[in-house]
Amino acid sequence: MRKYFFYTMLFLFVGVTGCDKDDENQECPTPCEDPTNPDCANYDPCLEENPVTAEFKIYDDVYTGGPNTDQWFEDDQIYRGRIKFEAVEDSANFTWYLGAETITGTEFKEVIKNMGDLPPGTYTAALVVDKEPNAFCFPEDTGRDSIFKTFDVVGICDLMIMNKFKGVFDSAPLDSVIIEMFPWKFLPGNQEWEVACEDISGIGYINFSGDSDTIREGTEDGFLNRYFEKFTTQSFLPKGYLEVFPDGTCKAEYETYGMARVFTGKIYEP
Repeated sequence: MRKYFFYTMLFLFVGVTGCDKDDENQECPTPCEDPTNPDCANYDPCLEENPVTAEFKIYDDVYTGGPNTDQWFEDDQIYRGRIKFEAVEDSANFTWYLGAETITGTEFKEVIKNMGDLPPGTYTAALVVDKEPNAFCFPEDTGRDSIFKTFDVVGICDLMIMNKFKGVFDSAPLDSVIIEMFPWKFLPGNQEWEVACEDISGIGYINFSGDSDTIREGTEDGFLNRYFEKFTTQSFLPKGYLEVFPDGTCKAEYETYGMARVFTGKIYEP
């Protein structure tokens, strides 16, 4: 009786799990072919691993102070305020060479510096990373890597965002318009003003409401080389963001006079 029970169960098991490839009506399960899945035959434990790297990123702080600080935008064109260097590697010993300063330790995956009155120009940053390598995946990796980069500190008139942009509002996709950002300052007596690159009094916007209007405000906060962002309770000022991409195209989403606007375009070169 026990022998009969054993063969019965074996027959049921084969019937459930077996797959006769010669039977045209038999649906065979798809083989597991995921190299990231340890249960698959083609699993590659090194697929998502990397050699030790000293690669790092450079960021500019959107706001120089206040509750919205520590909002970072990646770029190597920096406009005043603070700058952040952030290593890609985790859990390593980091040695930074920032100008004449050397910073080292396992806690320095990122370093934030206040640029103060650093004049416009090209500056250097280098990183050396030491870490126990993954010898199984990368037998030739020494666990030490280094990289050298430069970044530029630029004046306000050299920012990509201080430009004319030709494009369309989503509300009127067939009507091209030109919007513009520019820095300005008061003339003596504070009655008249002009576009300026030094001793700035604020930022101006042209046609942001689509009415060929010019709006001026008395602050530079929230402006970077390729990014602008504004939080404000004044309805006439643009409230939102505008980003310029490295290829010169741009997108903006903001609100003026209580109306939401979406603009897409590119730097205008007449």
